[in-house]
Amino acid sequence: MDDTTEHWPMPTEYEDDFAHVKYTHRAIPLPVFEDDKAVSPLNINRTLDGALAEVHFCVHHWHLSGYDTFQAKIEKVNIIKRSASIPAKHHLVHHEVNDEEPPTKRTEIASVARSSKD
Repeated sequence: MDDTTEHWPMPTEYEDDFAHVKYTHRAIPLPVFEDDKAVSPLNINRTLDGALAEVHFCVHHWHLSGYDTFQAKIEKVNIIKRSASIPAKHHLVHHEVNDEEPPTKRTEIASVARSSKD
């Protein structure tokens, strides 16, 4: 446990669970950048909330015993634009709730992906 993760704010309801795993697991902060500067792990949630972001990730694929398995790993997140301030719910205009089910969505089947060389 390092100094940063040792002092991460934790909701009271999760403190006991966190105490059981904090010395046996390693927390790896999400690599988030804004204006080419790393965002502190303590500020990541606030920075990402509602932001427009560019996410760089790597996808690994394995074909094992007839099954395809995929794993994605985020390499880097760049904040392109921070969120505009959103008013609290009690400031929003109240609209009547319509309990009717929405019409069924049309399902589309994606075609096979092709490269520009095909």
